[in-house]
Amino acid sequence: MKQKKAIEMGFNWLFAIIAGGFILFIAIYTAGTLINVFQKEQGTVTSKRFISNFDPLATGFAAGEGNNGITFNKNSRFYFECDELLNPPFGRETISFSEQTFGKKWSDRSDQVPIKDKYIFSEDALEGKKFFMISFPFSMPFTIAEVIIISSSSYCFYDAPYKIRENVEDLSMGNVVFPNLSSEKCTGVKVCFSGGSKCDARVSLGGSYVEKDGEKMYYYDNLLYGAIFSSPEIYECNVKRLMNKMYELGQVYNQKIKIIERTGCEAKIGLKLNAITSSAKNITNSQALIFLGNQADEINIINDEAGGCRLY
Repeated sequence: MKQKKAIEMGFNWLFAIIAGGFILFIAIYTAGTLINVFQKEQGTVTSKRFISNFDPLATGFAAGEGNNGITFNKNSRFYFECDELLNPPFGRETISFSEQTFGKKWSDRSDQVPIKDKYIFSEDALEGKKFFMISFPFSMPFTIAEVIIISSSSYCFYDAPYKIRENVEDLSMGNVVFPNLSSEKCTGVKVCFSGGSKCDARVSLGGSYVEKDGEKMYYYDNLLYGAIFSSPEIYECNVKRLMNKMYELGQVYNQKIKIIERTGCEAKIGLKLNAITSSAKNITNSQALIFLGNQADEINIINDEAGGCRLY
């Protein structure tokens, strides 16, 4: 009889341990799932708040715009993706977020938040506690949009022309320095404007391109800065998005031509405007900017000479 009771007691204890362990596992799993869900939701909210910082940059000021950077308490990551075909005709970008949690573990990436009406030039992923933002207006030949640049790494601009140095310094972009000598060491991304060795990015002012990650990104106007701070994939995608917007704006200017002709003005850029906007809509990569840029310069000259009959 004592032996049977001992067996029953042992079974009860074993069952209690197993049941308790199962309940504890479910509790931990549920808590972990809820934490992950909460972190993803918070990450989505953070992404949306981060996007709101772009609005003051999209002002259209000719001299560009900047801020003192956005600082987070923890190491954070922002992920950018771009697709020129989604949300036609302008395409879209998306942004998602994660942050460093316990130890060196990173939270799950948040849901992607779409960015449909802005053009963000950056690396595919940015990491740090402080993120810097500047913007420059982009025109070809008329104003198309703001080139918004986001970065988190340190940059060294070697042998940068005075105009570029002045533009960046005026915007107080604190993560860009201008070493006085090409021999000075750089702890960040090394951008070379006149040759040099072991450069992360090479700028050819004569060829109008930035060579980075083994690829050439061609630029016109202030897209130079977009090429320096972007991954090739993000850059090429946004160039196509900008050209799509250029085409749509061209249709608006065609209507404006008809209006100013009624006032006695002779529109001399109609055919050229149609040609450049049609070409812009069909570009396959940024190299087309070389040809389009030359056309834009010609149109600007004709427009400026029109005096009171200027189209833009």
